[in-house]
Amino acid sequence: MSFRSSGADEGRRRLNTWQAIRADVLARIRSGEWAPGALIPTEQALSVEMGCARATVNRALRELADSGIIQRRRKVGTRVSATPSRRTVLSLPVIRDEVEALGARYGYQMTDWVSCLPSAAAMRALQVDGAQMLVLIKSRYLADDRPHCCEAIWLNPQALDLPDLQDFHDEPPQEWLARTLPVTQSRFSIMAEGATGSCAVNLGVTPGTPVMVIERVNTLGGLPVSFTRQFYPPMHRLVLGE
Repeated sequence: MSFRSSGADEGRRRLNTWQAIRADVLARIRSGEWAPGALIPTEQALSVEMGCARATVNRALRELADSGIIQRRRKVGTRVSATPSRRTVLSLPVIRDEVEALGARYGYQMTDWVSCLPSAAAMRALQVDGAQMLVLIKSRYLADDRPHCCEAIWLNPQALDLPDLQDFHDEPPQEWLARTLPVTQSRFSIMAEGATGSCAVNLGVTPGTPVMVIERVNTLGGLPVSFTRQFYPPMHRLVLGE
C-alpha cells in the first residue's frame, strides 16, 4: 500500500529555474495581482509556494530588481516599483531631434527586420526567456546624407500591440513608441566597442573601428517593452542637457 500527501501540497506549483520564477512574478505584476507599490511575498514564502530553493527565488528577484521592476530593501521587503519613471535618465529621445539640432537634413532607412529568438543582452533587458520570439529591427540615420547613427531595436510583441512592421519603413520604432504609448526610458548605458557586420557597413567604417554605443530600455507600466542599441561613428559628441 502506498501513501501520498493531499490538500495544499497537491496544488503547489514547482518551478525549478529562476527564469520560470521570474516569468511567474512578471505575470502576476502584469495581471494586477501585485499592484504598483504592493509588497510581494518573502523569498522564503515564494520558495515554499513554488517548490524550489530560496537561492533560485533570490536570483529571479535580483534580475527583476536590476531592471527596476521591483525594489528590494533590507528589513522592509520587496515591492513592485510604484513610480518607475523616477528611474528615467532622460525623456524618450528620438534621433530626428538630434540631427535637426545640428542644423542638418534628417534621413532614415530601415535596413532589416526579423522575428527571432533574443540575444543574451535582449533576454536580460526585456526579462524574457530564450524561447520567446521577439522582433528585431535594424535602421540607419543620416545627417545631410552622411551616416549619423545605426540602430538595432528589440521589441516584445507580447507586451506591445505592434503595427504592420512595414510601417517602420517610414517611421522609426523609437518615434512610434514615443508617439503612441506612454513609455519611459528606464535604463541608459554608454560604452565603446568595435564596429562589426551591418553596423560597420551602415556607418561606413572599417570593421573593428571603435564606436560609441548607447543602450536604452523602455518600459510601459513599469515593465520593459523595448531594448535599443544605437551605434555612433568616431568623434561623435553626446551632449546631455535639460
